[in-house]
Amino acid sequence: MKEVNSVAIVGASPIEGKIGNVVLKNVIRSGFKGGIYPVNPKYSEVMGLKSWPRVGDLPKAPDVVVIAVPPKAVHGVLAESISVGAKLAVIITSGFREVGNVGLEEGLKRLVMGGGIRVIGPNSAGITLMGLGLHASIEVLPKRGPIGLIMQSGALGGVVIDRLRKLSSGISFFLSLGNMLDVDVNDAMEYALHDGETRAVIAYIEWLRDGRGFIRSALNLNAKKPLCILKGGWGLRSSEAVRSHTGGLATSYEVFKAAIRKVGAYLAEGIDDLVEVCEGLRRIKPIKGRRVLIVTNSGGLGVITASHLESMDLDLPRPSTALQQELRESAGKAFTGSNPVDFGGDASIDQVVEALKSRRIASEYNLAILAYVPTAAEPPEKLCEAMKLLEGCGVPLIAYFDGEGREEVVQHVSRYVVTVTSSITAGRLIKALYSRARLLSLEGGARALH
Repeated sequence: MKEVNSVAIVGASPIEGKIGNVVLKNVIRSGFKGGIYPVNPKYSEVMGLKSWPRVGDLPKAPDVVVIAVPPKAVHGVLAESISVGAKLAVIITSGFREVGNVGLEEGLKRLVMGGGIRVIGPNSAGITLMGLGLHASIEVLPKRGPIGLIMQSGALGGVVIDRLRKLSSGISFFLSLGNMLDVDVNDAMEYALHDGETRAVIAYIEWLRDGRGFIRSALNLNAKKPLCILKGGWGLRSSEAVRSHTGGLATSYEVFKAAIRKVGAYLAEGIDDLVEVCEGLRRIKPIKGRRVLIVTNSGGLGVITASHLESMDLDLPRPSTALQQELRESAGKAFTGSNPVDFGGDASIDQVVEALKSRRIASEYNLAILAYVPTAAEPPEKLCEAMKLLEGCGVPLIAYFDGEGREEVVQHVSRYVVTVTSSITAGRLIKALYSRARLLSLEGGARALH
């Protein structure tokens, strides 16, 4: 939706812990500038706002109706929302197909088919449209940023929002699709494609209604904005869990992987690489080669990082004699001349940063990794000041910090450089950057032929 001037929360409540209380509180706290209409016949006022008995009693048709009432009451609320001309209904209520109440959900579907309204849910955690200042959700209030979230799990959306915040990032929108009665993954990707605030997209998918439509929508989206996907339901038991979670049949993982290969999107193995790779793809331009330089103050961490990168078929050539000399002079430290470049445990962050500022690195490598274990004398603030100096350095850079206090370090440093929390994720990000360069090159060639 490009414009939301009013939102009604049906089931709004003054009672702490009630879903209607959480949603209304979040809408108010998000600073939504349009009309906010609590709807609940039990109250004349909720949180200082006039409460209305029914949607039909509102002074004007709301653009968005958020429904948080018992399952059997949803049909009547949705029918009334359609009759007044609401554009979108977001059904938070659960207790439908996912628990076997297929008939109850089919009744809603029949309403929607002839009603002229779009529906998200049921069993949704709500929606967030940061550009409109609307956070009509039961999840935590997110930080505004460039990442769009398409989620078949509301709670997992909250986890991703938290991870992005720890990487100094945030979201442009959050759509918790729930059981996908109407709006599905393909619709959400179409929204993401045309949303001006969205620069990259994270999607958690358990099942698909239209596989061919998914491939078409994902191809269009990924050609313009990096798309990173985590699939839920890989095996027998996890696939059974999908049915009880969102009421769908989990798509075969092998079939799904084949579809993602065709699309060229990034398929994550867990939440960490899902979020960190997406942030990296958003912030680093695609790279045309696989040559990587590792710079470290820890021989062991450098070896582990090199091992993971080589296992992913990334190249770690030795620096040229000229670059070796430049790195030694810049850092004021000796090293063996190999890759990883290990300056030793007594090297400071300032010395390592001076080495990474060398412009010659970009002539020999496609990307550099800083694998660093801070000393006790290097608090996050000091690391942050040093890393500022690497903004816009000649070669794309990934920072991997480990050791005590890593979380605080990452939260500080990620404002200035792309940061990951494992060497495995670093390798996956590099491969994704390389794959994306090839994808965009092929896309450009295809356009030229036409």
